[in-house]
Amino acid sequence: MGRAQDKVLEPEPRLTKVRAESIGFVFQSFNLIPTLTAHENVETALVPLGLKAAARRERAAEALESVGLGERLTHLPGEMSGGQQQRVAIARALVKRPKVLLADEPTGNLDESMRDEIMELLEGLWKEHGLTFVMVTHDSAIARRAPRLATIRKGRVTVTENAAAA
Repeated sequence: MGRAQDKVLEPEPRLTKVRAESIGFVFQSFNLIPTLTAHENVETALVPLGLKAAARRERAAEALESVGLGERLTHLPGEMSGGQQQRVAIARALVKRPKVLLADEPTGNLDESMRDEIMELLEGLWKEHGLTFVMVTHDSAIARRAPRLATIRKGRVTVTENAAAA
């Protein structure tokens, strides 16, 4: 009986490993741990990878520097603006060096000015790292920036190319 159960459970550890190593997530609500510093929040994404503490600290600092928060490493989320918190969340997603970045309404909690700043950052990181970048948004101004747009209406998916955004 044990062998049958093992086969049923086997895919989950593999999926967990794929998620930990290959996919970065950016959420609308940031999902930062309020009692951890920016640096600690980013470093938590590396724990499942089994990196040593020194390597985690170095990569977390580099990731925060890459999103313009090198001076905010020791700040708690409550001490940062919404845009800065989203930058921490982006650094946390990218610190793993994923192949795919999934973003669910990453600018939904931001004002228009900060929305544009975060989108410029995401676009730059996407191009620099050569990521597959999938974003969900209801904001048509953001959607128009994508080189490829998939729209879901009444259960049907329509994919269009946007040569102007490429």
